[in-house]
Amino acid sequence: MNCADLDYLLTRTPRCREADGGTHLRTDCLYPSSDPVMVFVKRHTLGDGFRVDDCGGAWRSAQRHGNPSIGMFEKASKRFSVRAESGIVWAESDDGNWLTPAILAVANASAMAARTALELTDRTEKSFNGQIEDVLMRHIPPHRIAKNYEYRGRSGHLWPIDFAITAERVTLIKSVVQNGNSINSTYAAFGDIGDDAPLNKYAVFDRELKQDSTALIRQVADLVPFKALRFSVLNLS
Repeated sequence: MNCADLDYLLTRTPRCREADGGTHLRTDCLYPSSDPVMVFVKRHTLGDGFRVDDCGGAWRSAQRHGNPSIGMFEKASKRFSVRAESGIVWAESDDGNWLTPAILAVANASAMAARTALELTDRTEKSFNGQIEDVLMRHIPPHRIAKNYEYRGRSGHLWPIDFAITAERVTLIKSVVQNGNSINSTYAAFGDIGDDAPLNKYAVFDRELKQDSTALIRQVADLVPFKALRFSVLNLS
């Protein structure tokens, strides 16, 4: 394959589209979902300068996959010398010579901020799982507690379950927090496991879930507040 053919294959999908007052550009940077980072490039009304921003992409990605917060932008902003205000990552270029570095800096910072939000969520979930384990260990004999359990669903898929308590009825326990990954994985796992098997399915939460998330999870499992977990497991001991 020659370079001309390769260039054609890589560029036949338009990377940019015009919008009111500027241009949306698809970059090679990726969010945790593998969606490309889009930046908005706008020329200043006066002078040769440009403003580049991420259209709030990092904030929206964090809403889907983690918990958005102002702190997710701090490290990324410092590393790539950009600014972040009101959930938007942005930078300015004095002229066209600095436009490419500004685009790269905003795109990389936006992707990094989104990853940071996801990592913070993962750490929160791990900490929450540790609290659940403490409760279980205080009230259930250790030999009846299985950690990082796997249960085969009706589809044949093996679903990862945070904890299982073995008794006459097996009890499966998954922690759930308000982010897209946690809600979707909990719903998919317990939904595929179904209600046919002789078991209990507990989705344990600490912070309040959104109404639509609550309604979704309740279709496939019992939602148990963390504060009530002790009373729930006492009935299993």
